[in-house]
Amino acid sequence: MKKTFTIFATAVLLTTVSFAQYNHPNDNDYGNSKGREIAVNTNHDRKGHGNERGTYYFSARERDMQLSSINREYYRKMESVRNKVFMGRSRKAELIHSLEFQRNAEIRSVIAKFNDRKNLFDRRDNRYHGHDKRNDW
Repeated sequence: MKKTFTIFATAVLLTTVSFAQYNHPNDNDYGNSKGREIAVNTNHDRKGHGNERGTYYFSARERDMQLSSINREYYRKMESVRNKVFMGRSRKAELIHSLEFQRNAEIRSVIAKFNDRKNLFDRRDNRYHGHDKRNDW
């Protein structure tokens, strides 16, 4: 009985394995689209020009959250380096210095992203800056 069950289970397993197929990403289109992808861009004004031009919204709250996340992450990394018992003082200082350099670089990139002219958060329309509404120009 055990032998028959073992042989039957082995036969079922081998059959299942032999008919298993690799799921390739292009299997579902049956070769009809062959790399043709359709992209629709509805970001155009009446003349057909794109009106977004790479702008984004990055608020001060998001900036502060990213900065605190970066500081928290690097503080944890620096504490783990400080707590390593079998590492020399000079090696610890070198690693901490490199971590501080990386942290400062990430902080600079977040601040630059916030101050970038493409960031539309809290910007005003400057077309009429310095002009009174009553001026007829």
